[in-house]
Amino acid sequence: MDIAVDVGGTFTDVVIRDDEGSIRGYKSPTTPSDLSEGVFDGLRLAAADIGLDLGQLLESTDRFSFGTTVATNAILEHKVARTAFLATEGFRDVLSIREGGKDDTYNIALAYPPPYVPGELTFEIRERMTAEGAVHIPLDEASVVSAIERCREGGVQTIVVSLLWSIANPAHERRVGELIEAHLPDMPFSLGHQVNPCVREYRRTSAAAIDASLKPVVSRNVERMQAELERRGFRGTLAYVTSNGGQTSTREILDKPVYLCFSGPSAAPAAGRRFADVESIGEGNVVTVDMGGTSFDVSIVTGGEIPMHREGRIAGHVFGVPSVEVHTIGAGGGSIARVDSGGFIHVGPQSAGAHPGPACYGRGGQRPTVTDANLVSGALGESLSPGGGMVLSAESATAAIERDVAAPLGVTASEAAALVTLACEQNMVAAIEDLTVKRGVDPREYVMVAGGAAAGLHAAGMARELGIRRVIIPAMGGVLSAFGILASDVSFNFGRSHFTSSERFDFEGVSELLSSLEADAVRYLERMRIPAGARVLVRTCEARYAGQVWQLTLPLPTPRVANEGELAQLVEHFHQLHQRVYAVRSDADPVEVTEWNVRAVGRREEVRIPELRVASGVSAPAPISARRAYLGELRELVDVPVYRTDAIPVEHEVAGPAFVDAPLGNIVVSIGSTLRLTRFGSFVLDVATP
Repeated sequence: MDIAVDVGGTFTDVVIRDDEGSIRGYKSPTTPSDLSEGVFDGLRLAAADIGLDLGQLLESTDRFSFGTTVATNAILEHKVARTAFLATEGFRDVLSIREGGKDDTYNIALAYPPPYVPGELTFEIRERMTAEGAVHIPLDEASVVSAIERCREGGVQTIVVSLLWSIANPAHERRVGELIEAHLPDMPFSLGHQVNPCVREYRRTSAAAIDASLKPVVSRNVERMQAELERRGFRGTLAYVTSNGGQTSTREILDKPVYLCFSGPSAAPAAGRRFADVESIGEGNVVTVDMGGTSFDVSIVTGGEIPMHREGRIAGHVFGVPSVEVHTIGAGGGSIARVDSGGFIHVGPQSAGAHPGPACYGRGGQRPTVTDANLVSGALGESLSPGGGMVLSAESATAAIERDVAAPLGVTASEAAALVTLACEQNMVAAIEDLTVKRGVDPREYVMVAGGAAAGLHAAGMARELGIRRVIIPAMGGVLSAFGILASDVSFNFGRSHFTSSERFDFEGVSELLSSLEADAVRYLERMRIPAGARVLVRTCEARYAGQVWQLTLPLPTPRVANEGELAQLVEHFHQLHQRVYAVRSDADPVEVTEWNVRAVGRREEVRIPELRVASGVSAPAPISARRAYLGELRELVDVPVYRTDAIPVEHEVAGPAFVDAPLGNIVVSIGSTLRLTRFGSFVLDVATP
């Protein structure tokens, strides 16, 4: 049995695959004070449904895959460890200067954001490497020991060491690490050349600083979770979801916790692609959205390829490790609505979260949220399935909407609720446009896969605005990221900086480097108990034309670059990639490579999506009831039929307007749209577009 868990800001999602291949999904409220409580609440819910107790469930589990927000939340909430920064003498301000720009280039009044590590905890040490890796100034160990003593006196909990040109020659950085171990043996630390071996000084330092600051926090949480699982009977393999969409062991996460940034959402794009492929819709072009209680995540897949990047940021700080490109905004069921002094509605990014939650939860929340608006407008009934059968208070939701939205605007509660919903959808549409329209991508050529408990309520509205004609709402859509975690492969990245040019290519050095990285990757896959037949090594490099500032990630066309013929293949592949990305190639310019990477991948057994039986002679579905609802298109209250998912036969259609109440998230079928249940258990929404 396999278990996958994704901890969100409002709900904790659990997906279980049993030994027969059946898949079940569950949602439980997240417990911010102790995330493990929400996890075990969800596991108890699953165990009871299967007919086991919690101990029996865990004893029969072979793999427990965990996507956690602990790293992201620690950074956002400024709850990381007290971190010191050891820098090369004369370069103490690298985290303050960053890359010389601001987020808003034209706002001269905008102050530079504070550095990730404050100035009073930044210490210079005397040393200097050249760009070629030669020692320019020998390491002054006395200055290192002095800095370490100041760390001790300053109550530092972790240390980041990032020295100039350590990627060309890491000897000084390694020696500083040895001195830290000798003088502060229990002090965790991170070395820049190991965490992010890129050329750029700021990005390397920022990634290492984030990594170091997370080590004590992640260590506590990971060790607590592992101990609690083992105490309750778990004896299988515990894996953590990484920013690149794969999974890795506890050992790798404790060594490089920066890979936990955006741990859960990174699995959603692969899940969206899988559901679109199964339904044979979209031809590999997929917009995947995941709308939960706190955030809205969007990603795109073009031609079946999941985009990766190294531009990941949290609170304005670059964490720089290979990551699935996911754009996240504060828009979810718990997003709080307000009206400003000018009479404009704002929704989010503040969220009511799981506690106290929306006003309708009856847990003390007073401010109106998107969930309250959906309840007041009629899109939601008073029983919330994703909350484990939670009963919602329409009276509390109406009071909050009337007080904070309707009264300031001088409209009815129903009209105010529709405006809140519209404002939220516009925020989400703008997030999708950031990855599509603003990059020259036409969203009308894509299919949307809607995941998250709240996505089905807003998918039709978003798709209509973007001109997307088809939306897939999978049976596991309410737990989309957790399903993606269950289906994802084991993987981890091993990289090292090594500069060379096509004009004077270092064949021997590159071959030795790739061999070393491959050995690291194979040892990792052995630790993860991946059989030889399921192991894949993906080799890439960071390449650019001479004189360019930015690199492109280039897959290696051959396992090695051992001769002039293989070098010519590499160069031609770069020309083709550059033309595809920038619509231009420059055959006369030499190609430079700054970094080499090997990603170790352990292929896991494919998660099978079972087919439903298509029954013959079945009559059209009949609604189980009707709800009085305010439809924005009509601007009036009408009776809208309500259907239950188990009452809709396979390949039968439901015409809008209609509501479908599902166990993991409800669906709104807009006027003129139709909803069809496919033989793979997904709902396909054909949207009426302008």
